[in-house]
Order: sequence, then structure tokens, then C-alpha cells
Amino acid sequence: MSHSIDSTTSPRRRSRRHALAAALLLACISPMAMAAGNDTPGFGFNYWPQDYKGCEDLTDANWPVAQQKIAADLDLMKSLGADTLRLSLYMETSGYKPGINAVTARDTCKHLPDLLDLIESAGFKIIIAFSNTYLYRHQNGQYDNWEDPTLGYNAQSDGYFWFVMRSKEWIDRMVDLAGRTRNSILYYDIQNEYDSRSANIDYYFRTIYSESTIPDTKRGISILEISKDVDPTHWPSIPSQLQVLNGSLAYVDFHSYPVMPSHRCPLHWDIEYVYDHIRSRFAAGTTVLLGEFGRAAIAQNDPTDDSANYPGNCPRLPSELSPERYWDEPRQQATELDLIGRSGTKGIPYYLHWMLWDNTPKRADFAPTDPDHQVYAYGYSPHAPKDVLGALAEQRGLIPNADFENAPQVGQLPQLWDKGSWGPSNNAPPVSLFVSGGANTGEAATRDHYARLQAQQACATCVIWMQADAFDIGPGKRLHFNAYLRSNLDQVQMKLVQYDANWNVLATYAAPAVTLTGWSWNNYMVRAHALDPPNASASLSTTTVAGTARVILTIGGTPAAAPAILDVDTVSVAAD
Repeated sequence: MSHSIDSTTSPRRRSRRHALAAALLLACISPMAMAAGNDTPGFGFNYWPQDYKGCEDLTDANWPVAQQKIAADLDLMKSLGADTLRLSLYMETSGYKPGINAVTARDTCKHLPDLLDLIESAGFKIIIAFSNTYLYRHQNGQYDNWEDPTLGYNAQSDGYFWFVMRSKEWIDRMVDLAGRTRNSILYYDIQNEYDSRSANIDYYFRTIYSESTIPDTKRGISILEISKDVDPTHWPSIPSQLQVLNGSLAYVDFHSYPVMPSHRCPLHWDIEYVYDHIRSRFAAGTTVLLGEFGRAAIAQNDPTDDSANYPGNCPRLPSELSPERYWDEPRQQATELDLIGRSGTKGIPYYLHWMLWDNTPKRADFAPTDPDHQVYAYGYSPHAPKDVLGALAEQRGLIPNADFENAPQVGQLPQLWDKGSWGPSNNAPPVSLFVSGGANTGEAATRDHYARLQAQQACATCVIWMQADAFDIGPGKRLHFNAYLRSNLDQVQMKLVQYDANWNVLATYAAPAVTLTGWSWNNYMVRAHALDPPNASASLSTTTVAGTARVILTIGGTPAAAPAILDVDTVSVAAD
């Protein structure tokens, strides 16, 4: 699918902006079919804003802009039913680059507490993972990264000790910044993807476990591969190290990438077996979770498959695994929904997708020559979502037919949606609402179809809108929402109208009104958060009031030009 301008003729906009003439009025309401979300708790993301460079976004210079982007991302992820985020920290981007006599930039992560406050206030639980890339083999294969001659450790007989001490200094600083008593932090991952094959990594684990300031009740680890890393007969494994330490872990997480490039083995496709296997290797009080999962997608359609066989030493390859692998959005969507569904069915308490946007971490910094690097996310960029985002809005959200793929008939009213208009002196412009797009047209933001609201008459004091069928919800529920929009209306706005059981209006939440430019899809939350920089980091969520029984969502604006068009796709609404 194209994520640039589609083939539709771009309507010209009036240059003068008009204020929203009146509240988005609802069409006559009567009891109707109620939507109900089927999300399960524990879903979440590994997260940083796109193109991040670690804590470099958390400096005085970058934080004012970064917090605005982050707040929009948090609102989007919450609207998909996410409740947990995992943040990976790297030495080299945290102000603690290793090396003999290395200079420490202690203020690099200065705004880490503010970031965690932002995430916490949005309603997320937090995992902090320490990803010490210097423990692993250099890409030229000649030495481990900590042995890089430019760092100076390899010239000293006790060089590894000093490298570990530098690593401990980094971890202690991050724990101090994050706060050892912050309740929203579930645990600290001592080392992302602990690989027991790495030389001396057992010493590293024991040192950080026993000497760092990570609280006893918040120690965790993520393991790379279960065949060795949790085998109690293998000396460098985590169970063996805990036996030496007479210790335990609060959390252990594993990762699942069922379809990988041909030069890498599929990782833990059998999540049920892996979960049970790890569960059997640790104390009953240890929580086991799926800390990362994903499948790559580089385009809507991928005409060239990665058909080479997997390496012969791959463990536990499924017998039915096809050697044909395509990196397209429909296959990504199928794999993602499968893993999410199986995680919920198995009762895995947390299952976290790898990243919201592609190129995170930034490809140029971490793997500049790998075309398959960091393309596992749910969007190419905040304004260019992949198909799976629409599928998740539909599957996990409260809005019926959220992605307009429910038995769509192009040119006909989308199921479970309606339209309305208002004008002064009962002079409301006539409007039409219909399904548009279609298979292989490349017009939709996600998947094949979207909804188009259209008026042929311009009216600077009128309002036109579309509304979803009501969904049941009680009082005291925090609602998060988003949509992808393309429009030449002035002051496009999303609203949530709350009703009691007798259809009396109790409250209306009006999100910021945005006037879009150009003719491409827009992430509503990104545009809305950009309107008011002083308050850009505040969540645009709303909480249902006492007596609320149901809510209706509307999207509309002022038809200041003719024809007036509002295209809507991927409407996501979820509740805490």
C-alpha cells in the first residue's frame, strides 16, 4: 500500500482557517448495537520514539521536542489496549561509553525521570532493560566489543574487571535516575538477551546481580535461547549462576521471532513450550513473560521471498515451516495476531511487541548494512502505519468496524457507522458517508478500505461528522483514542459523548481540533499534541463520569471548501 498521496484528486483547501462553528452534534440517538472490546491485559511494546539515539532524547536540548512525540505515541499505544512498556538502555547512548579514562556525560539521561513520569501518568507499567552491547562479539568476529583496542581494556590484565565496573557504574546511575522505589517499574533486566555462550558473561551477571543498586525485588533477566541459557547443567546458565549466588529473580523474559532472515534461526516460535520450559527452571515466585516478539515487514507487498533454507543447527524447527519467507504487511499481521492471541490464551502475564515505529533503534547507529534491521514495528513512521495497526484497532478496541473491513462494500455506508450535519437556521449541508478504497488500490491507511465523509456544499459555519455505534462502558474508565485522518475540512475534531442508561448526555470530551495540510494520512494524536507545546506532554485521554453506561465517538469538522472530504481509517479506542 502506498503511504504517500493516493490517486484521488486532491481537493483544494481555503487558506483561511475557520473556528469550529459549534459542537459536533449527534444525529438522533436510539438504542443500537453495542461494541465490546476483547483485549486481554499484558499486551505492550518495547518503546522509544522513532530514530531515537537512547538518552540523547533526554537532554535539556532535546527533551522539549521529544516529550511531545512521546506523549502522542503513548496515547496511540494506550488506544490499542497496551498497558506495559519496556525501555532498552545502551551504555554508548547513556553518557557512559566504556573505556579506560572514558569521560562520563552524566546529564545525557537527565530527563529519564521525566520520561518515566510521562509513561506512568499515561497508565503504563515499566520494564527497564540494560542492553550492554559491549558484552558481545564485534561484527568483524575478531573480538568481543569490550576488547576493542580503542577502549584500552585489552591492554590490561584486569581489563574485563574494569569494563564490568564501568558497566556497574552505568547501571547504578540509571537506577538512581529511575528511582529504586518507583512503583510503576516492574523490574530491571540485568542484561538484554543474556547469551551464555559469551565469554565471561557469567561473571558479569554475578557482579551486577550482587553489587549493583538494582533492588532485590526488581531483579530480572532476559535470555536469548532456552537450550543453553536456562539449562541447570550448563555452568554459565542463569539457573547455575543463581545457585552459586543462592539467589532468585523476580522476572525472567524470553523473546520470540518466529520468522527470521535465512541467515538466522527462527527464535522461540513455540511460545507455549518455551514458557513452560522456563517456568520449570525457576522458583515459583519468578514471573515469566514474553519480553519481545515480532515479524518484519518492509512493504505492503513483497514480491521476492527469502527462500534460502535456515541454518542446519537451528533448534526446534517446526516440521511444517515453509522455507518461503516474505516481508510484507499481511504476513506480519497474521504472525503478530497469532502470537498475541496465543500469549493471552496461554496466560503469559506480559507480551511485548518490538517497537512502535521502524528504524528504532536508529539503523545507521546499530546495523548500517543490514536491510532487515529494525523493520519489525507497526508503522514505517507515525503517519504511515502498517496493516497490523488497523487489525489491532479492530481486534482489541471498543469501536465497531474500527478499520472499515467489516464486510465492506465500496460506495455503501460502512457497517455500524452513521453520519450527520448541522448548520445555522436549519441549513445543514447534505452529507454522504461511504466505504472507499479496495484491494490493491493502495488508498487506505491500513489494509484495504477506509471511510469517506463528503459534502458538496461549502459552509464556513456548519459542521459535518461521522459517528460510530455506541459501546457499553461504565463509570470511572479512562478512555484513550486515535485515528488516521486525511481531510480538507477545517478544525477536524474527535469527540467522546457519554450517556447514561436512558440515553441522557452526561459529558462530552472534545479533543483538540486540527486543520490538516496536504493530502496524505495523518496520525491524529501527533497533530493534536503539536497544537499546544506547553501542554503537549499531557495525555488526551478522558475518564467516564458517574452514571455512564455507553459512549459514542464522533469525528468531524467544518466544510469550509467544496467538495469537503474527511477520510478516516484505523480508529482505535481502548479503556483502562
